[in-house]
Amino acid sequence: MLTGAAVTPNCPGTTNVPCVQGGQYALINVVTGNTYTFSTCGASFDTQITLYNNAGGGSLGYNDDFCGLQSTVTWTAGFTGQLRVLIDLYNCATNATCAPLAITCSTPPAGDCVYTLTLFDNFSDGWGTSNVGVSINGGPFQYYTVPFGSPSVSVQFGVNIGGTVVLTYNASGAWQTDNSYILTIGGSTLFNSGTPPAAGTTYAGTVTCVPPPPPQEDCLGAMTICSNVSIGNNTTNTGNVADINPTNSGCLDVTEFQGTWYVFSPSASGDLGFSINPLGADDYDWAVWGPYPPGTTPGTLCPPSGPPIRCAASSGPATFASTGSYATGMGHATYSPPQFASTAVSYGIPATFDACPLIAPQRCGWVPGMQVVIGQVYLMYISNWSQSSNGFSLDWILQNGASLDCTVLPVELLSFDAHREGTGVNLEWRTASESGTAYFSVERSSDGQSFESIGHVQAAGSSAQAIDYRLVDEQPLQGVNYYRLHQVDEDGAAAYSSTRVVHIAPFASTVNLVPNPGSAMVQVLLNGAEAGGLFELRDATGRLVMQRLIPDARMEFDASALPSGVYGYRVLARNGEAAARGTWVRD
Repeated sequence: MLTGAAVTPNCPGTTNVPCVQGGQYALINVVTGNTYTFSTCGASFDTQITLYNNAGGGSLGYNDDFCGLQSTVTWTAGFTGQLRVLIDLYNCATNATCAPLAITCSTPPAGDCVYTLTLFDNFSDGWGTSNVGVSINGGPFQYYTVPFGSPSVSVQFGVNIGGTVVLTYNASGAWQTDNSYILTIGGSTLFNSGTPPAAGTTYAGTVTCVPPPPPQEDCLGAMTICSNVSIGNNTTNTGNVADINPTNSGCLDVTEFQGTWYVFSPSASGDLGFSINPLGADDYDWAVWGPYPPGTTPGTLCPPSGPPIRCAASSGPATFASTGSYATGMGHATYSPPQFASTAVSYGIPATFDACPLIAPQRCGWVPGMQVVIGQVYLMYISNWSQSSNGFSLDWILQNGASLDCTVLPVELLSFDAHREGTGVNLEWRTASESGTAYFSVERSSDGQSFESIGHVQAAGSSAQAIDYRLVDEQPLQGVNYYRLHQVDEDGAAAYSSTRVVHIAPFASTVNLVPNPGSAMVQVLLNGAEAGGLFELRDATGRLVMQRLIPDARMEFDASALPSGVYGYRVLARNGEAAARGTWVRD
């Protein structure tokens, strides 16, 4: 039951919904990138909070008993729209007494790009003395932990291109196997600690604002298997996206266990199978989905929408008792009659206890292989159920003409560079060879996610020699510009290059803070900045500590009450665009 009309929280600031009864929900208008904290700490009864996208889907956040018997959830919006905040009374559905819901909103911190650090606790019993330390540009460390009753804590901080970010982990608390943390940018993970996290300095990187590609532990990061040779793997985490769910799991557990994704396509029709060979006494489960039409990519497949066509989740001991080996797979000449079968027929072995319940000649761990057709695409997930971090090797069983290959676009890109030149950005690339290439489209983005074309360059078509290309972006965006190449072939096939970043800040040199470092009165010299704009000062975590209206070309502030450390400043023009930025040190 809805409490009333949708609420638009003040941001930054705190907004109160005075009365939410147990079993009711409030609709909250949220904006992408803003961070919201929902709290019922002022309630008189035992509450639980669950967050949902009002447009549908599973829960986005949950908490029970963060502050005593009451609850608090902190969540960063990944969409602009309505969030449904459900308040439950433990342990019944309704209550006549109101729970006040406090909503605190903060905008993304200043900086060329925004990092998100998320700490997880599997059992919500707190990290104790463990913590993650964050240092920006060599400044003092800020430390974060997970308190009792919370499954996760998330914090954002802004960093400029060329800056540095360092993470450390203190492993002094109990129950280290409950803890993990990730550092993300643009929804993509820069670092995943795994569990238990390693102690000491765990990550150090220079800021580029370029989101990394999805990891192989996520379906979108599936590795294309390009030949018939065996492969090996040894992952230590589950990735960042829960791709396995009740609708597509088949014989697998819904929970993912240190798994990796693969995509493969037969380059010739025939019979196909494989053997997954653990490096030791281990328990591996796996599943294959498909077949999908030729040319299908993980971007259109993930997560798979239905159950797998081949699947095996026998326990390691059951497989060993049945076959004398911990190897599992499909298409074994003895263990999986028939050895190969049509992909229109599904086969799966669900989870078993240590004794194999199957009757010979069928054996635990093995199902029939597949009769495949050239060009079809298959998706595969291999999961280390025991989470031992022991690796495996995979060997293919290819008969009656079957083989594997990649579809490789007929162009070899040697280099792609972007750099500022005068008031524009010069984009240059070189190809070593081309075959049937139609044209290159240069695309630009302000956020690294949504790109648009800013120009086309006709390609040579076919060439065995190196060719240089160039295009100038004469009107780049203020701030961060992301560039990539979209290469299109004569037959319609296409591919993207990696991303390049150029920062345009034409007024940065016209703003100076004197003295720098400083500790008392600081002069802000704003040559070229228009009156009516804003001057902002933020600490190393991105928290806004000062905001002043710009009266003219000079202003000052008293820094004596500020803690020592590195601060970032930003000048905003009257239209809200960032006109200048830099760093200042409080000594």
